[in-house]
Amino acid sequence: MEPARSVPPATSALRDAGVTTAALAVVRRALVEGIPVTREGFAEEASFALGASSEDALREVDAAAQRLGISSLS
Repeated sequence: MEPARSVPPATSALRDAGVTTAALAVVRRALVEGIPVTREGFAEEASFALGASSEDALREVDAAAQRLGISSLS
Protein backbone atom coordinates (compact mmCIF):
# COMPACT_ATOMS: atom_id res chain seq x y z
CA MET A 1 0.00 0.00 0.00
CA GLU A 2 1.29 3.47 -0.92
CA PRO A 3 1.71 6.07 1.83
CA ALA A 4 -0.91 8.82 1.82
CA ARG A 5 0.17 12.08 0.21
CA SER A 6 -0.33 15.30 2.10
CA VAL A 7 -1.48 17.17 -1.04
CA PRO A 8 -3.11 15.48 -4.03
CA PRO A 9 -1.07 15.94 -7.24
CA ALA A 10 -3.87 17.89 -8.97
CA THR A 11 -4.08 20.32 -6.07
CA SER A 12 -0.32 20.74 -6.05
CA ALA A 13 -0.25 21.39 -9.80
CA LEU A 14 -3.06 23.94 -9.52
CA ARG A 15 -1.27 25.69 -6.66
CA ASP A 16 1.97 25.81 -8.64
CA ALA A 17 0.08 27.18 -11.65
CA GLY A 18 -1.42 29.90 -9.45
CA VAL A 19 1.99 30.88 -8.12
CA THR A 20 3.39 30.98 -11.67
CA THR A 21 0.45 33.07 -12.85
CA ALA A 22 0.96 35.60 -10.06
CA ALA A 23 4.70 35.85 -10.66
CA LEU A 24 4.33 36.34 -14.41
CA ALA A 25 1.56 38.93 -13.96
CA VAL A 26 3.80 40.95 -11.64
CA VAL A 27 6.79 40.68 -14.00
CA ARG A 28 4.64 41.66 -16.99
CA ARG A 29 3.32 44.74 -15.23
CA ALA A 30 6.83 45.75 -14.29
CA LEU A 31 8.27 45.28 -17.78
CA VAL A 32 5.36 46.47 -19.92
CA GLU A 33 3.61 49.02 -17.72
CA GLY A 34 6.55 50.17 -15.62
CA ILE A 35 4.75 49.40 -12.36
CA PRO A 36 7.23 48.79 -9.53
CA VAL A 37 7.34 45.32 -7.99
CA THR A 38 6.22 45.49 -4.38
CA ARG A 39 5.46 42.87 -1.78
CA GLU A 40 1.91 44.22 -1.51
CA GLY A 41 1.36 44.05 -5.26
CA PHE A 42 2.70 40.52 -5.42
CA ALA A 43 0.55 39.50 -2.45
CA GLU A 44 -2.53 40.90 -4.22
CA GLU A 45 -1.77 39.00 -7.44
CA ALA A 46 -1.01 35.79 -5.57
CA SER A 47 -4.18 36.16 -3.51
CA PHE A 48 -6.26 36.53 -6.67
CA ALA A 49 -4.52 33.69 -8.54
CA LEU A 50 -4.69 31.27 -5.62
CA GLY A 51 -8.08 32.30 -4.25
CA ALA A 52 -6.60 32.73 -0.79
CA SER A 53 -5.91 35.52 1.66
CA SER A 54 -2.79 37.57 0.94
CA GLU A 55 -1.04 36.00 3.92
CA ASP A 56 -1.87 32.44 2.85
CA ALA A 57 -1.00 33.18 -0.77
CA LEU A 58 2.42 34.52 0.17
CA ARG A 59 3.03 31.36 2.21
CA GLU A 60 2.27 29.31 -0.91
CA VAL A 61 4.59 31.50 -2.98
CA ASP A 62 7.33 31.11 -0.37
CA ALA A 63 6.91 27.32 -0.32
CA ALA A 64 7.13 27.17 -4.12
CA ALA A 65 10.23 29.38 -4.12
CA GLN A 66 11.92 27.16 -1.57
CA ARG A 67 11.08 24.02 -3.59
CA LEU A 68 12.91 25.67 -6.48
CA GLY A 69 15.93 26.47 -4.34
CA ILE A 70 15.17 30.16 -3.94
CA SER A 71 15.67 31.62 -0.47
CA SER A 72 12.63 32.49 1.59
CA LEU A 73 10.79 35.56 0.35
CA SER A 74 9.79 36.63 3.84
